[in-house]
Amino acid sequence: MESCPNIAGREIRRRLNIGYIGLALTIVTIAYIIIVKQDHLRFIVFFPAILMTISFFEAWDKTCIVNAYFGIKNMGEKNHRERDADSLKVQRLQSVKIVVKAVLSAAILTAIIYSI
Repeated sequence: MESCPNIAGREIRRRLNIGYIGLALTIVTIAYIIIVKQDHLRFIVFFPAILMTISFFEAWDKTCIVNAYFGIKNMGEKNHRERDADSLKVQRLQSVKIVVKAVLSAAILTAIIYSI
């Protein structure tokens, strides 16, 4: 079993919206650092970037990292307990992958800002 989504519909749109907000905050943070020349604050780009990347990866992979941890599935109507142990295992593994990809992406973006 390669993929086992635990969110759908409205939940995916919600995460995309949060990702776009994180993208806007990341751009504003980068612009502030560059315009005001606050080079010592470049590390703060990591925080809106991690918000953005986790949200986008959750939406793209259709897996909520919190729901996977608690064994919950929300496919549109309401939360349901995940009963299938194999599905839950796949969801939890996917959530770990999302966190790793998000941290690496945010760290790379922060490193790029440091090099500018």
